[in-house]
Amino acid sequence: MILGPKHLLDIAAYKPGASVEEIRRTYGLHDVEKLASNENPFGPSPRAIEAAQQALMHAHLYNDGGLELRNVLASVHNHPVSGITVHNGSDAIIHQIMRTFLLPGDTALSCTGGFVSFGIAVRSAGNTPVFVPQAEGYRFDVDGLIAAIDETTKVVYVPNPNNPTGTHLTEAEVRRLLDHIPASTILILDEAYYEYASVMAPATYISGIALQHPNVLTLRTFSKAYGLASLRIGYAIGSPEVVQWLHKTKLPFDPNGVGCAAAVAALNDSAHVEHTVAQTISGMHLLSNTLNECGYTTSASVANFVFVDCGTAELATDFHLQLLHRGFITRPLAGFGIPTAVRITIGTPEQNHRLANVLSELSATFTNA
Repeated sequence: MILGPKHLLDIAAYKPGASVEEIRRTYGLHDVEKLASNENPFGPSPRAIEAAQQALMHAHLYNDGGLELRNVLASVHNHPVSGITVHNGSDAIIHQIMRTFLLPGDTALSCTGGFVSFGIAVRSAGNTPVFVPQAEGYRFDVDGLIAAIDETTKVVYVPNPNNPTGTHLTEAEVRRLLDHIPASTILILDEAYYEYASVMAPATYISGIALQHPNVLTLRTFSKAYGLASLRIGYAIGSPEVVQWLHKTKLPFDPNGVGCAAAVAALNDSAHVEHTVAQTISGMHLLSNTLNECGYTTSASVANFVFVDCGTAELATDFHLQLLHRGFITRPLAGFGIPTAVRITIGTPEQNHRLANVLSELSATFTNA
C-alpha cells in the first residue's frame, strides 16, 4: 500500500461551499445569493475581461511566468522588480513561503481565528503552527505574539485585516511587533483586503509595503477588489534578498497567462476598483448598522464582509441554516476555529437591502435585544 507522509494525516482536504444551483435544488428557491467567499459581486473590470479574451488567443504558448505583471507592479509600487513575485493567488504564496523557509524544527506563529491556509501550509511543509488566542474584540494579540516568539520561530503570520473577523492591527501595533521580531524571522502581512481597509481605516491602517522593513513580506491578491478570483493571481513584495528564494521555488510558468494579462489590465483601471470599494463600504455601513441596531454581536470589520458571533456553535449553525432557507449562502466559521460565528460577504446594494431585512427578522432569535 502506498502511504503519504505522516504529517499530512491530520490535514483535511478543502471542501468548497455549496453552489447556488445546489442550494436552489435543495431548498426549492429561486433567488439565491452567494455571500460566503468574499468575492467581488461587481465582477472584474471590462478592461480585464478584454485582456483575458485576447490572451486566450495565445493559450497554446507558454506565458512569461508573470514577468510583465511584475514589471507593472514594480512601477505601481515603486519597488524593485527583483523584490516582487507572483503566483496562483496569495494562498499559493503562503504555501510556497512555508516550503521555502521552514527547516525541520522551525515553527510558524499566528493567532487563533485567522486565515485557515496558514495552518494548512505549515503542516503541509512538515512543520508546526503555533497559535496564541485572539485579544478582545476579535483582534490579533500583538502582546501574545511577542511573548510566544522563541528561537524556533521562523515565520509570524498576520492577515491584516484578518479573515474571518475583518479586524486590523494599527500602524503602532505592527511597528511594535516588528521591534520584537528577530532578524532571522519573517513577518508575513497578508493584505488580501488592503483596498478596503486603506479606505475604511485610513488613520490607523498601514501597509507592509510602506514599512520598507527587511523582515516583512507583504501579500496582495487580485481575487477581491479586482474581481479576478477564479483566475488565481496574487503577489508578494519584500526585500529582494528575501524574495529571491521565492523566485527559486516557483514553477516557471505560474501563474497562468490569461490571469496575468487580466491583472495587468485591471491595474490600469483604478476607477473600477474605486467604484467597487465605494459600493462595498456603502453596503458595510448598511449591514453593520443593521447588526448593531438589532443587537447582534459583531466585529469592527474593515474588509468586504461582516462577522456575526451567535454565542454558541448550535446557534451559529441554526443562523447559517435560517439564512440558507431565505436564499443566502454564508460561511460558518468552525473551520476557522470560531464555531460560534458566521461570516457574510458584502453583496450588491439589492442583496444587502434584502439581507438587512432578513437580519432584522431573525434578530429576535439570534440576539439578546
